[in-house]
Parts: sequence; structure tokens; C-alpha cells
Amino acid sequence: MMRNNSMESLSLLDTVENGNRTNNGTELPQNNNPYIELKAQETALIIIAVFIFVISIFGLTGNGTVIWFLGFRMKRNPFTTFILHLAVADLGVLIALLILLPLSVFLPSLSNITSLIFFGIGTFFFFYMCITSQLLLTAISVDRCVSVLFPIWHRCHRPQHLSTIVCALIWILTFLSIGLCIYASLEYLSEKLFFFLFLVPPVLCFPLMIISTVILLIKVCFRSQRRKKGRVLRAILLALLFFLFFTFTLTFMILLLFLGFDISSPSLIVGHLCSCLNSSVNPLIYFLVGRKKQSRSRESMKVALWRLFKEEEHGREELELRVSPQI
Repeated sequence: MMRNNSMESLSLLDTVENGNRTNNGTELPQNNNPYIELKAQETALIIIAVFIFVISIFGLTGNGTVIWFLGFRMKRNPFTTFILHLAVADLGVLIALLILLPLSVFLPSLSNITSLIFFGIGTFFFFYMCITSQLLLTAISVDRCVSVLFPIWHRCHRPQHLSTIVCALIWILTFLSIGLCIYASLEYLSEKLFFFLFLVPPVLCFPLMIISTVILLIKVCFRSQRRKKGRVLRAILLALLFFLFFTFTLTFMILLLFLGFDISSPSLIVGHLCSCLNSSVNPLIYFLVGRKKQSRSRESMKVALWRLFKEEEHGREELELRVSPQI
């Protein structure tokens, strides 16, 4: 017994001596202070959350303007129908992020059932809008590729309400798929089923989007210099490039979660930041591509949107005039 007490005393003395050497600066600590690391993570979360909040406000304004203009101020055509639904989906992503943002940062200190319910609803809404946005942009990219590869068929033989039907199917099927996946996850108590659902759309969409991006890139680069039109193709090409860049980050993190890896909270919120940027950048692309480069006066977003989407309508009318004599 005395020997054990002596060993414990020596161990305690060694601990005190090591602490004194560390405080005197003669020895560097072997392990970082967990409290300091926790505070650093909280600070990083708050900083990124502020960035997401600010970007989301601009994104809400931009997508709201696109929805207002295409929905109430301009006659819709098959292409603008896709763009309108994409703006609605991006707006939904930003709203979901604003719901999840305070809950993600302060959820560890919130244990009431109301916060958990809001977090679950926000998560469902976020994934629903994200997947819908991915599928809509994929449909837009395929539609643009068909329009540049087979312009006469796209104009004359394409069903009139195809865009509306495709958009409706995307909204309905995505909602049903997420609902079934959540039910299966709760039934079998497996998070991997939910992560698997989020991984399916990128796996299906990425090959189509990469092929579409390459085709549109070739079309834009080798377009005749005498033809000044092509704003719509450039806008969609930029939207695809930004989508592939920003969505890859969040998809990679979801893949790690599906494989069982642990991901820190700052890493997850960086994925949310990429989703926020992806959902906010499209209105900016429409404005920058639609405005006149040589104009010194400031143009409103309404004028830029009008010029961009009117070009699509004029292009369809010109093609119709060229095809009509042949018919």
C-alpha cells in the first residue's frame, strides 16, 4: 500500500513539474488545449455563417428579381420556363440555409424539441431544393445542347409544353423520393439511406452536365465572330461551370459521411457556403452577360434580363422565318 501511495505521489510530482516547465517556456506542450480548439471552431463557424447570411441576402434579392421579371413582366417561352423554375429552386435553397444557419451554429446549446423539429424541416427543405436545382440545371443543359445540335428539330418538332411537364415531374418525383428515403431511414434507423439519395442525382447528372458543358464550350469558342448573339449560351455555360465547381464540395462531403467518415462542423458549413454561392451566382451571371459591355451608363438588372432573354426569343423567331419557306 505504501508503495502504491509513493508511486502516485511521484506521478503527481512529475505532472506538476511538467506543468511548471511548460509554463516557464522550457518545453512546448504536447497536446493542444481542447478549450482553445473548441473556441476556434466556434469562431470559424460564426465567421462562415456571417458570410452565408450576407451572400444569401444578395442571392434572395437576385433570384427574387428573376422570378418577378420572368413570372410577371415577360412572356414565357420554353427556355425561360426552365430558368424561372431554377430561380425558384435556388431561392428555396437560400431560404433553407437561413433556417438552418442559426440552428447549425447554436444547436448544441438548444435541446428543446421545437429546435429539433425546425432543424429536421429545414434539412428536408434544403435537400429537396438542392436536388431539384441540380435536376433542373441538368434539364436546361440538355435542352441547350439539343437546341445547338439540332436547331430545326428543337424549334419545329419539340412539344410545346415539354418544359412545363419536365419541371413538374422534377418537382413531384424529387419530393416523393426524399419522402420515401426519409421514411426508410427512420424505419431502418440508417442515415446512409438518406445520404445515398443525395448522392444519386450528382452521379446521374454529372456525366450529362460535363458532356453538355463541353459541347456548349466548343459552340461558344468556335462561334462565328460576325454573329454577336450567343449571350444565352455563355450564361448557361458559366452557370454549369460554377455548378460543377461548387456542388462538388458538398457532394464530396456527403460521400465521406456515406462512407462513415467523421466531418467537423466547420467543414460541413463550408459545404453549405458552396451551396449558397451556387444558388446566388446565377442572377449575377444573367446580369453580367446581359448588360452591354461598351455602355458607360449603369443598367438595371431588369434591362439586362430583358436583353438576355429577348435574344432567345428573337433567335427562335429568326429560325422560324428561315425554316418556314422550306416547310
